[in-house]
Amino acid sequence: NGEAEAIAVVEPSWTSFHMGYRVGSRHPVTEGAAGKAIIGGRAGKTDAVSTVGELQSGAHGMAAPIIGVPGLEASVGVVSPHQFDSAIAGPRLVTAAGRIAASLIGR
Repeated sequence: NGEAEAIAVVEPSWTSFHMGYRVGSRHPVTEGAAGKAIIGGRAGKTDAVSTVGELQSGAHGMAAPIIGVPGLEASVGVVSPHQFDSAIAGPRLVTAAGRIAASLIGR
């Protein structure tokens, strides 16, 4: 219905402060890195998407679409109060998305 929903969340245990989502959190698919990555995946794009402050003031988000899984529109992403080095985080997210897709289709 035009919304992205968090279905799994992993939060770091080693930080004194971090940003995160709760399972079940929803936001418009047109906002935030996770939603924008899903939209990109619909168009066959596999690269990571980054946003700043779209869902939470000061939050930096980056996500990559999980593609190739029939019936699934999803992304994998990270959120931080600090800017990401996109040259490092982007390829890692794309790799993670590919691994998740492969595990879901049994490759």
